Amino acid sequence: MSQLQQNLSQALELSQKICTLAQEAAWSEMEQADRQRITLLESIFSDADFQLKSDHYEPQLRKIVDLNEQALVFCADARGKLNRQGKSLKVGRQALSAYKKNSFD
Repeated sequence: MSQLQQNLSQALELSQKICTLAQEAAWSEMEQADRQRITLLESIFSDADFQLKSDHYEPQLRKIVDLNEQALVFCADARGKLNRQGKSLKVGRQALSAYKKNSFD
């Protein structure tokens, strides 16, 4: 197996891992895996064989992109949940503040 093919396989494995970590909301582990994947992808895109035969590697790249899109959906869902929780905490703080103000005057 060529170095290019190994890098593509590793990038695909990391993409699967990133998707799983995003689903589990394991953000720091996901970030670390993404940094490794970025290095591999940079190596892939600069490889002379890839540049000559990029169509040959398109199926693997498509899988990587699809997994990345799935991970982004999980991230967006988590961000939405955090925003809702933040709003709920703000309302709770305001209620507590109003209670303290009115009960200790």
